[in-house]
Amino acid sequence: MTFSTTQNPTVTSPVEAIQTWLVKQLADVLSLDPTTVDVTQPLTRYGLDSIDAVTLVADLEDWLDLELPSTLFWDYPTIAKASTYLVNEFEVSIDPKDL
Repeated sequence: MTFSTTQNPTVTSPVEAIQTWLVKQLADVLSLDPTTVDVTQPLTRYGLDSIDAVTLVADLEDWLDLELPSTLFWDYPTIAKASTYLVNEFEVSIDPKDL
């Protein structure tokens, strides 16, 4: 679970680290400018379909080394909600110093 602080030096919590990672991945998958992604908006607003959502969950599983529900982004439809759920439910901890 490595994530460089040079990519986002202001990350201070596991939730923010996951949000930053998800914004980058969403932007890559959907060819978006990451600065236009609002973590409080539904992912469907950006055009995320079920195939892309399942792929994004699989990539997240690899990054966090966890088994996650394939319906994660339908159950928690914003990056903010999904990130908070992951930290609370799976006790994901990412030390910002190690990012």
